[in-house]
Amino acid sequence: MRALVLNSPGHLELAEIPVPVPAAGEILLRVRAATTCGTDLKAFRRGHPQIPMPGPFGHEYSGEVVAVGENAPFAVGDAVMGVHSAPCGECYWCKNRQENLCESIMASKVLGSYAEFLLVPARIAGKNVFRKPEGLSFDEAALLEPFACVAQGIIELQKVGSLPAQSVLVIGPGAIGLMFVAALKRLGVPRVVLAGRNPARLVVGAGYGAETVAFADLKPESKTEFDVVIECTGMPEVWERAIDFPRRGGTLMLFGGCPGGTTVTYSTGRVHYDQITILSPFHFGTAAVRQARDWMAEGIDFRPLLSGVRSLEEATATFADLEAGRGLKYVFHP
Repeated sequence: MRALVLNSPGHLELAEIPVPVPAAGEILLRVRAATTCGTDLKAFRRGHPQIPMPGPFGHEYSGEVVAVGENAPFAVGDAVMGVHSAPCGECYWCKNRQENLCESIMASKVLGSYAEFLLVPARIAGKNVFRKPEGLSFDEAALLEPFACVAQGIIELQKVGSLPAQSVLVIGPGAIGLMFVAALKRLGVPRVVLAGRNPARLVVGAGYGAETVAFADLKPESKTEFDVVIECTGMPEVWERAIDFPRRGGTLMLFGGCPGGTTVTYSTGRVHYDQITILSPFHFGTAAVRQARDWMAEGIDFRPLLSGVRSLEEATATFADLEAGRGLKYVFHP
């Protein structure tokens, strides 16, 4: 089968590799759609600890089951959507309702969705793969994984009582930031403001019901306005500025993952005397995946996030476009 292999940062190869054979509990998919991801862009730029090189590339997917192992939870012909990991259910964090921090959540993972066929390990097939709703396209269904990350963020805000809220500021109009806007508006948040630097992406946010503003135009006095601030850029300098904008007693969610080894500095007075709650959720648990699946089945329209269909042969150019800020997410149809 044809598959994209990331040999080293910046170097992709379209290779011929054997079609996997599913073992017990595993499923083999014919990939119908595989979407690009910010994590994959990071790996393409500089490598990533969870994406071995050289190795298969891509982890957002939807497709049709073409082969199954013994006792697999799906049948040949099923149209499915899934994510790339699943918790063990047995470790300290799983038993304490923190599945997203499972000590072995990445021990068994899906890699290689930029290929004609994709093997899904048994743990993931059993917990975090679902039948695709008939009314949902394969392209949109491939977005389950990033939306599950957003759903985990929503769940964490609800846990600490920060949602429901009257006003939320989302910083960063990438795909994740736009998914937050869509989810927050679906939850009934009256005022969602999206701040960023890319005018075209802000237009997409306005389509989801957000007020939009250039990030440079945000002023510290805006902190009187927002119950919740959600940082989605993963840039340390933006993490530092984000503390300026929650109201007294408000919540700051640092969602975007910064490069390894970076640090930030905050005013202790702002955090302490203004009683700012700071959250920084990682990954997702099974409840978040189910919530994301349900919201997608109920009709959240993510077609505006899809910037076009690309062939595997165009992969290097596709990631160059993303690096330059052209487009949001592209879809491969292997």
